[in-house]
Amino acid sequence: MSLLKYTECIMRYWAVRVVQMLRKPASRYFLLLGVLGCVSLSARAQVIEEVIARVNDRIIVLSEYNRRLEDLRQELGQQLSGAERDQEFRERSKDVLRDLIDQQLLLQKATEMGLNLEADLVKRLDAIRQQLNLPSLEALEKAVTDQGMNYEDFRQNLRENLLTQQVISREVGPRVVVTPKEIQDYYEQHKKDMEQPEGIHILQILISTEGKKEEELADLRKKAEETLGKARNGQDFAELARQYSDDSTASKGGDVGFVEQSLLAPEIQRAVGSLKTNEVSDLLQTQYGFLIVKLLERSSGGIPPLSEVEARIHEQIYFEKIQPALRDYLTDLRGESYIFLKPGYLDSGEPPKQASNQKP
Repeated sequence: MSLLKYTECIMRYWAVRVVQMLRKPASRYFLLLGVLGCVSLSARAQVIEEVIARVNDRIIVLSEYNRRLEDLRQELGQQLSGAERDQEFRERSKDVLRDLIDQQLLLQKATEMGLNLEADLVKRLDAIRQQLNLPSLEALEKAVTDQGMNYEDFRQNLRENLLTQQVISREVGPRVVVTPKEIQDYYEQHKKDMEQPEGIHILQILISTEGKKEEELADLRKKAEETLGKARNGQDFAELARQYSDDSTASKGGDVGFVEQSLLAPEIQRAVGSLKTNEVSDLLQTQYGFLIVKLLERSSGGIPPLSEVEARIHEQIYFEKIQPALRDYLTDLRGESYIFLKPGYLDSGEPPKQASNQKP
């Protein structure tokens, strides 16, 4: 897996989180900013900002730092609770300023490299538009502003993410290599982890009927039948899922992954039991709504041969190597840059040997 593909995975993840946040109430606004890597949006409302760090000719202000801390607190609040949440917050909050400095270093490198990704930005915005089932970019702008966000700030956040990921793709890529021996060794050491139960890999599209009135059901069935017709006429199932599905898997193209067939609802078991690979089911009516299923693969279980999992192992090893390689690169950028920290603040990415040479 190339680093470009790795960074594309990251951007798809960000796009998914954007869609999730835009589908939720405006109170989730700050979490969205945390996902995107926010700029100082509150600067318009404040006359004076406390500067806590300087990266060459760019500053990092206290409100931005505090906002990132709040983003982290909200994120962890969705995943953990109690002492475990508090401990995780204490640990990860140590890296908040480091991450802000990293972002500035990468953005400045993008400027130095002369990167201009406006065409990519338009593609990214259009991908988000499609995932939200919106008819135009103008409709996306309205959806963003309806959530209380400034659309230009929203675009800038996406632009900065594209720029930083492109720098990583070009600059860190040559540092990361995965050898055939590493893949073979990983396979031998993790065979038991790869053992799979008998199961199926499916995609699904759900047209939800939850909370709908009786008179709305006919229109929803018609929508589901039209979607089924498109799927059977050869339109890309994953794209149809992104456009029409109300299920949480919509942003992943309806991909449920491998599941044990026996764990599925009885009506779904019956529907997929006779399907051939890449075949689409009839329209199913479930307690949640109208469901369409596509069978991608059947697995008889057991330990798969290396040829079947080689790409996945390559990806796993690559992911394990990319973070230290990126950290080494950011350390190099720090060595070439002027970085000032206000007393009392910590850059956890600063090499220890440079601590005594920090400029006032």
